[in-house]
Amino acid sequence: MSTPGYMKAYTWRIIGFMTAYVAILTAGLTLEKSYELSSSLRIALAFATALPICGVFWALFRVLVECDDEYQRFLLVKQVLAGTAATLVIVTIWNFLEVYDVVTTGPQWVGAIWIAMFGLAAPIVRWRA
Repeated sequence: MSTPGYMKAYTWRIIGFMTAYVAILTAGLTLEKSYELSSSLRIALAFATALPICGVFWALFRVLVECDDEYQRFLLVKQVLAGTAATLVIVTIWNFLEVYDVVTTGPQWVGAIWIAMFGLAAPIVRWRA
């Protein structure tokens, strides 16, 4: 069975965005460590680094629109919801740990946590299907 066109497009979008992310992050961190950058340049680097991650989220929602198989779309939506729920659980627990002075700072990479939880949810959603 061949891979549907919408999944091929999704895969290439993710590869493109993640390649751009690694390249921009590497270049940005190298610049930041090598030179004294102005705050406006640091802000520009932060936005430039975040753009490919925003592209990953766009690619995910785009595949939901392009998917012509209702069951596969349903599984993707379940995966998104499971990843979101797991992320919210982690962040909520951590925030209460902050409230009660158990830890001093919480997760700063919520987007990265969500992507990890989305990935971990995939086999669980398909196993339970």
